[in-house]
Amino acid sequence: MDLTNQQQPHKRVRSQLESDGFSLLHRLCEPALTEQLLKVSREIQVDVKNTLGKKQIGIGSRAGYQEIVQRSPGRWDIPITPEQFAIVHQQMPWWTFITDILGQDAEHAFSGVVSSEPVSPEQHWHIDSPHEATEHLPAHAINVLIALTDLPLAMGPTEFACGSHLLTNHLANPTLVSDQLVYQHAETSPVLLVNGTCKATPEYCSSTMSEGSCLIFDDRILHRGMANRSGSTRRIAYFSYRRKDYLPYTHFESPRSVFDA
Repeated sequence: MDLTNQQQPHKRVRSQLESDGFSLLHRLCEPALTEQLLKVSREIQVDVKNTLGKKQIGIGSRAGYQEIVQRSPGRWDIPITPEQFAIVHQQMPWWTFITDILGQDAEHAFSGVVSSEPVSPEQHWHIDSPHEATEHLPAHAINVLIALTDLPLAMGPTEFACGSHLLTNHLANPTLVSDQLVYQHAETSPVLLVNGTCKATPEYCSSTMSEGSCLIFDDRILHRGMANRSGSTRRIAYFSYRRKDYLPYTHFESPRSVFDA
């Protein structure tokens, strides 16, 4: 499987998303764009984490705040709007891939930055949203991860269970539990998806990412952030999009704000 093919045409990216559940586009973003995303990310992260201070925060969206969620120990997710990033996402280099998959009326769902601190452990396997029907339908939500710096394997890039978006349907497989797939349950793994079947366990795939590279993936694929074994914080900007008639509900769920007295 070629994870590093540069400048893939739309047909190839769409084919990879349908079969593998993800596609990697090297250096899709110009340096000026990644520098802008990184600058804004750092500024907002400093403000939010300083305000968080010693306030209690657990793991997962339900235990976090509107402005910050700890997805796993040392892995922080801070929402940042396109307006805060000072971009128009319809003008971004990944937008045509989004509309090709979700339709011309695709809508922005979430965006922000995820940072993993040095020595932060790997995440549990999870999906970002569940399937909608027993039969396998086209993607209802697509995520774009942008490497804001070069990301070697030691910094823990995202790992995917290849093709697992075809296997994570809890409506078609009653042995699967939706909340355990979405909310990082310790027992969730690629092996779980094929228990009791004759299907092979999905292959695990991860890759280094050069600055400006983009990972585009189906919301339903099983994935995890790997452990950061480097001495530097890993920062990745993300933009999530949805089909116009799909309403996501699992990303930021806490009603409380770090700015409340």
